Amino acid sequence: MAFLTNPNLAHLFVLVGVILLLLTNINPKSSRLKVGMALCLVAAAVEFVYLKVNPWAFLALALSPLSFFLAVRQARSHNPLFLLSILMLTISSIFLFVDQNNRPVVNYGLAGFVSSKCGAFIWITTEGIRNAEGARLSNDPDSVVGLIGETRTDIEPHSAGSVLVEGELWQARSKNPFLLAARYAFSGRMDFG
Repeated sequence: MAFLTNPNLAHLFVLVGVILLLLTNINPKSSRLKVGMALCLVAAAVEFVYLKVNPWAFLALALSPLSFFLAVRQARSHNPLFLLSILMLTISSIFLFVDQNNRPVVNYGLAGFVSSKCGAFIWITTEGIRNAEGARLSNDPDSVVGLIGETRTDIEPHSAGSVLVEGELWQARSKNPFLLAARYAFSGRMDFG
């Protein structure tokens, strides 16, 4: 039962639970993330019963995902809300568990190491998502030549239709007919626009 009163273990459960919550927002279809998040947060809640919790740090910790969710939805890169989310998560997790004199009881070395890794993980993950969402093949029709695509509408000879290539919808015209939802390797014979 001594592990239930270990503030360092509780600190890890809280941070991992919050990180998994953020990842669940990014990838909502992953049941593994949801199960891991639930287990970590339940374990942290059990620790809350046995340890003294600083209510202000708990409030800051609970609000840290909010600034993350707001930052993800904004188009601006290097958003200060990401930094605010990381700082709130780091500082509140260090001061979450206190002794009778309201001094933090979490090991500062462990808290600094884990919090810096979590902060770096949040920053790298969100920047990677932003870069992936902003990536576009090109406005140059020649960039899709040779790629595999799927027709979204029937393309009759000498008329326009829609083609999905690498997740982007393109308008296309061809001398040859293409059927709906068929996959084709596109060559220079098709005009993209």
